[in-house]
Amino acid sequence: MKTNFKEIKEDVLSFYDEMLEAVERCGLSEEDTTLKGLATQAEKIKEDRFCLLIAGEAKSGKSTFINAYLGTEILPMDVRQCTSAVVEIAYGKEFCLKATYSDDRVVTVTGEDAINEFLKKNAALDDEYRDIPVPTINNELIVKHKGKPILETEIKDLLEGVKRENIHRLPEDQYNQKIRDYITERQVNWQDVVVKIDIFYPFEDKSMKGVRIIDSPGVNAAGKVGDTTAKYIESADAIMFLRPITGVAIEANSFKEFLESKSVDRNKNAMFLVLTRTASESPDTIARAYEEFVNMFGTMKTDSRHGIVKEQIIPVDSKAELYFNKFREMPTPDIRDYIKQLRAEQKAEAFLSLAWADACGDKEQLQEELKRISNFDVIDQALNKFGRKAQYIALSEFLGRILKMYGKMAVSLRDKIDNYSLKAEDPAKLAVKIAETQAELTDIENRLNEKVDKITLKYAGSGNKGLIQQEAEKVMAEFREEIKKLDADSSGSIDALEKASFRKVDRFVEFQDRLQQNVVAECNEALKVALSDKSTIEFTTLEPDFTTEVVEDIKTNVKKDSNERVPFETGVTFKKTEYVSQFSQKKYYKLFSDSITERLEGIKNQAVRELRSFVSHTVTAYTKELARNADLKREELSKIKNDKKTADELQELIESLKADLSLIEPAQKRVEELKGGIDGIV
Repeated sequence: MKTNFKEIKEDVLSFYDEMLEAVERCGLSEEDTTLKGLATQAEKIKEDRFCLLIAGEAKSGKSTFINAYLGTEILPMDVRQCTSAVVEIAYGKEFCLKATYSDDRVVTVTGEDAINEFLKKNAALDDEYRDIPVPTINNELIVKHKGKPILETEIKDLLEGVKRENIHRLPEDQYNQKIRDYITERQVNWQDVVVKIDIFYPFEDKSMKGVRIIDSPGVNAAGKVGDTTAKYIESADAIMFLRPITGVAIEANSFKEFLESKSVDRNKNAMFLVLTRTASESPDTIARAYEEFVNMFGTMKTDSRHGIVKEQIIPVDSKAELYFNKFREMPTPDIRDYIKQLRAEQKAEAFLSLAWADACGDKEQLQEELKRISNFDVIDQALNKFGRKAQYIALSEFLGRILKMYGKMAVSLRDKIDNYSLKAEDPAKLAVKIAETQAELTDIENRLNEKVDKITLKYAGSGNKGLIQQEAEKVMAEFREEIKKLDADSSGSIDALEKASFRKVDRFVEFQDRLQQNVVAECNEALKVALSDKSTIEFTTLEPDFTTEVVEDIKTNVKKDSNERVPFETGVTFKKTEYVSQFSQKKYYKLFSDSITERLEGIKNQAVRELRSFVSHTVTAYTKELARNADLKREELSKIKNDKKTADELQELIESLKADLSLIEPAQKRVEELKGGIDGIV
């Protein structure tokens, strides 16, 4: 079984083309709903959209890694720290850059030199401010206020919030003053802050046309992410967090806190910890450091929403991969001259000189050694296994529909063979076949009338008797039990409640999707009929009005009402009791908890209403399908009756149909084997 996604995708599409040839031979209508659905899905598979987000602290080698992964040097690698701009790289017909500023201006830059110069100028910080958290300051104050006055309380709140980001351990007064100086200087020119950089590049590799790379600057030294970065994290197909394999304390908690952030918690796709700069370390050092990372992060449970397993921790060296890519098209003499020049300029890395010496001037051996050192093949393998999970599931579902189409063709061919055989031998037998078919349809309709009410009552029964209402209430009961365990006086109770509420919203979405699938599956089994047109069943996805913006609005609204009157005494001889209004964390938590619970109740009721409507619509669709099947069968039999072909012509047609039928089973087997392999990967 192949493990490369690109190769597997090509095999899947070739099986689809083979199926289309069989459809044409069998003479099936182009209007067939299953066939139309397959065509739409095939186009989506060909597009192969995939979003990879690269995160990490400053000096983790993100630009070098991205260039190595893309196989070409797009980003300048001498930029030591990035500002608040998000860099997005995607396929384009020509190499160009579009920069979006905080005042919504968009500037387009073309030409390699101009783009490189723009990136160096706008993606790097002045040396004076390299030791303060500029991305956080830009996002939290400069860009948000757009030149308007910034309150002293807001500056103090920010200073308190970025204490842990003093990675160079400056004296607190000096650190805070630098931040204040930056705010004063930058606020005047707020409109010149670049917030988004889109780079379009004409990749030669066709497989890169659907890939988007997001270079996120929004991860600070404590592993926290900004609002803009959070949105990209939640929508990414895979996330790679970079950090040097040595030189930074293993116990540093930036990656752990990144895993625990709300945006990562909501992303259900693949997460990787990539350990960079391995070429300069000995194998023993790499092995020890890797094991320490594995012991810290690679033992998390595989069913954890934000956990990783050992295979998702990958040591690499981006520079070795860059050299591999650079030398790929260079002849051996040019490689020799290039390395010689690097040595003369004292720019040759030790691993490159050693690899060249060991290769004895053999390009193939040099490339093999560089590939071994870079370990980038493991990146591709890991993305194929973990990051491409959603795409593999789509391929598996696509192959499943191809198998159903083959089954449909086989049934059609057998029916035609049987019918033509009956007519060729004795028309009276055809009349018997008609009577048998009609009896079967009548029997199916009788079963349908008996089962429909039972299915409807089971799922959508009145009051709390139906499965829909029961499971919805169970989710809410679990939520109430969770929030009972939270400490209302704790400053972390609000975040904990927020996380719990988002997880329960996800449960309602999953609950609605699962019950819809169960209803259809039960109809298929109990009613013994499958819909030919799946679009008649309108699956819906619960879209609750519950976003981070909504939650923040709730917080703001309830916080206004979270003060309580607190008594205090005045005077010495004649004491007097007076009252002052003071913020109450417990009241704030209570109001927030009640508001969130009320909103979840609304989402629960919405899910129940939609599911009950779905049950009613679904059983109606199955009832109509039986009538449609009967009409199709009558049309087929009528056509057979009116067929005036001679017995010899019928026999020739039967032999042709048998030949077509004999090709279907081997094709089905090949599809089943590929589907089984893909399911094994998933």
